[in-house]
Formats: sequence, C-alpha cells, structure tokens
Amino acid sequence: MTKAFQPEVLKHFFEDSFKKLDVPIEIYYPVIDGLIQTSLRGVDSHGVRLFPHYIKEVISARINKNPNFTFTKKAASAMILDADNTFGISASVLAMKKAIEIAKDTGVGAVSVINSSHFGAAGIYSLMAAKNDMIGMCCTHTESLVVPYGGKKPFLGTNAITFAFPCEEEEPFCLDMATSTVSLNKIRKYKEEEKEFEDGWVVNKEGESCIDPKEEVYLSHFGGYKGYGLSMIIEILCSILTGMNFGPQIVPMFSDFEKKRHLGHFFLVIDISKFQDINIFKKRLKNLIDSIRKEPVKDGFNKIMVANDPEKEKFKFRSKEGIPISEIDLKNFKEIADLLGLDKKILENYKNVDFDS
Repeated sequence: MTKAFQPEVLKHFFEDSFKKLDVPIEIYYPVIDGLIQTSLRGVDSHGVRLFPHYIKEVISARINKNPNFTFTKKAASAMILDADNTFGISASVLAMKKAIEIAKDTGVGAVSVINSSHFGAAGIYSLMAAKNDMIGMCCTHTESLVVPYGGKKPFLGTNAITFAFPCEEEEPFCLDMATSTVSLNKIRKYKEEEKEFEDGWVVNKEGESCIDPKEEVYLSHFGGYKGYGLSMIIEILCSILTGMNFGPQIVPMFSDFEKKRHLGHFFLVIDISKFQDINIFKKRLKNLIDSIRKEPVKDGFNKIMVANDPEKEKFKFRSKEGIPISEIDLKNFKEIADLLGLDKKILENYKNVDFDS
C-alpha cells in the first residue's frame, strides 16, 4: 500500500509554499498545474516529486521569481522568448501558447526559448497544442548525463522530445520520451529506494551495463547510435539554434545552485486545418490507432497499446484514487514545510492505496 494524496491537497500545500516565498501566482500556477498533471498521468519522475527541488531553486535565487518575459519576433512564424531565468515550466507554457497563436494565423508556429531552466515533462506542452486541434512538438536539452555511442564519459543530456496529435473520441496520441533509455529522475528515484536498475539503463565508468544502485553510473542512449543521433538533433535545436550552452557547458540540475542554468527549448505547432479538415484528420487517426490496437498479441502481453495509452489509464485511476507519494518524497515535502514554517498537518491528509493491483 502507498500513501495517496488528492491533487487538491498537494495543490494547497504547493501554493502555500510558493506564496511564502513571494512567487507571483502567474509564475507558480503553471508549475503546480504541470507537476500535478504529470503525476496524474503516471510520469512520476517528472511530477510532484520535483516540487522540493524547485523550491530550493527559488531559495537559492537560481530561479528568478519575478521574470521579465521578452518575446522577439523574427518572422511571421518565428519568435524567441527570453525566459529571464525563471521556471522552465512557466516559460514553456507561455511559449507554447504563443506558438499556437502564431500557427492559427500562419499555419506553423515556431518559438525558441532562451535563458530557461528545467521544464518538467515535455508532454505538458505538446498536449496543449493537441487539445487546440493542432500538432504539437517540443524538445529540450539537459546537462551532460549520457554516454555517447561507443564512449565512456557523458557528453549530451537526456534530451527529451514529444509529439502530440488530436484524436477523435479520446485524449490525444502523445509520444513523450527522453533519448536516454530512462530519465535521470528515474535513476535518482531508484537510488533513493535502493532498487536495482534494469539491464541496459545505465553504464559504469568503463561503459559497461550496471544494475547496482550504489555504483556511480551514467545513462545510455536508447537504441544505440539511433538514440544518440536523435539526441544530437535535439541538442542542435536547443543549444546551437538558441545560442545556449551545450553538453558539458550546461550547469547541472542538482548542484551548483548558485548558478543560472541558461537552458534552451524549442516549440513547434502545426495547424492541421491549414492542411486537412480537422474532423477528417481526427477520425483517420482514431482509425489508425484502433487498427493497431486490434493487431494480434504475442505471448506475455495482454494487449497492444500506442503512445499515451498507459498514461490515459493511470490518469483515470489516479484522478479517483490520488497521486502516490513515496515515504522519501513525503519526507522531502515535510522538510520544505519546516524550512518555510508551514503547517504540516495538510500532509497527513492521505489514504493508503494499492497502486500495483
């Protein structure tokens, strides 16, 4: 059994924390909403467990809680947003809204973000476009965490990318993935819980696969040189195109808190109606998805799923039962409450749920 919190409980605690630090609502609200929605979808590595980290970034002044967002129009379909070193989630929501606005006018909207920070789960933003009957794509780089194909030392980041497409009669098709086999936050979660890694997730200093959570390890790219190549493309879009640092030059997420991270992100939106009737598109995508789901299933699998199917199932379950919080994460929440002088009683408002049934 695991402690489960209703979203409203966590939202209340998070709001009190940000208010205590005088973070404006227009800056903190997208962060809270993004973290909670991500956890409801089952992407725990990028969900509410990151809240204490974001609070520490505000306290250390790495995060600018009063940013001066600046958009620079470069062409009819292209803009740059200077995030002024605030929360990556807040800046990215703003960037995707602008890309959607541009796409409604010109058919395609592209926005690059500079001087940003960690932007949470990439799917937050592609789904925004899909729920506006558009195709959404975005990507981000991170610090050096992943060993290049054939190498022994990290260079590129986990470099996430996402695409989302609106679909008839159900939530959008959404692919949201890192180019590493797993995310850094998932590895941190396994280390905290002293759980063995799965084979192929990480490598040791010799570049060999490792499952021991006590060893110092580096991440590996999925699919060998193919994942490595895709990671390079994301690095180009987020580092070279934006003018931000790349690879080893990027400030690490969980150290050097006195330094700004200056991350770059890239957002692209396509207005489907400029190419095809939106209802026809959604109907045909529904047909494609359902056709794949009906394909024969091999031994060991219950059914064939497509991207976002697992997240849809978890969202339905967690919206009713609550968001699971590990003992370690609950301890971290209580430490934040103590640090900010907040009442911890709200964190006793949970129920025990079997999330494995």
